[in-house]
Amino acid sequence: MQWSLYLLILMGQCCFFTCCLYEYHFIAENKSWYEAQRYCREKYTDLAKVFDMTDMSRLRNSTQNQGEAWIGLNNTGGNRTWHWSLPGVEYIHNDSSWNLNGRTEPGPGNCVRKRDKLVDVSCDRTMWFICYDEMKKDSKTLYLITTFMNWTQAQNYCRSYYTDLASGLDQVDGEEMKTLFIGRTMSVWMGLFRDSWRWLDGSDFSFRYWDMELFNDEQSNKTCAMTLLNRSGKWSSDECDKEKPFFCYDGEFLSTCV
Repeated sequence: MQWSLYLLILMGQCCFFTCCLYEYHFIAENKSWYEAQRYCREKYTDLAKVFDMTDMSRLRNSTQNQGEAWIGLNNTGGNRTWHWSLPGVEYIHNDSSWNLNGRTEPGPGNCVRKRDKLVDVSCDRTMWFICYDEMKKDSKTLYLITTFMNWTQAQNYCRSYYTDLASGLDQVDGEEMKTLFIGRTMSVWMGLFRDSWRWLDGSDFSFRYWDMELFNDEQSNKTCAMTLLNRSGKWSSDECDKEKPFFCYDGEFLSTCV
């Protein structure tokens, strides 16, 4: 009876955040990414995957090591997939939200700005941006930041001082967003990006934590992701046959209410 009650309470909490029914394990053995994958699947569940910053903190706190370590993310080289920056928000395409300029789909850019409509552009461009704050201070959830930053810098800023970049069509096309554009003609970053990086088990987790001083997505030979524990756990990539320690996880991820 007590165990049933505990599970009921825990499942109720899953409606609001990812339940920690999983545990990270740091393995201090040097293995290639593929060898690490096999090890984790034999001993635990799989190479580590990360849902959000809370998970990232838990992963970092599971070891005192300050080096590099593999995680379960790799670049498949396949089609790029759109993701919202805010974890747990699903991307659903809506033509009416985009400025397609006569095209049937967005162009080659991997990050998205908005004025009246969404437009894909290079992530290296600098512009103002809009942060989302789940705390709803002063009954507001969206904040216009009038500092020029590239997309990744804007994302890091929003995650440091608010919750994340504005994410999801409810935020991007909502009335609160429209009020921020009154009397303005500038374009601003939204929390929408695309990439060809995938978690091993096919999970559609959108969370990314790249260290843009070291990470270069154009390096086609570096297709396996690692966490840099001496750089706040931020991520970069390396050749998959390089040998490093690694993180496994054990258990299940529960992030939605059914």
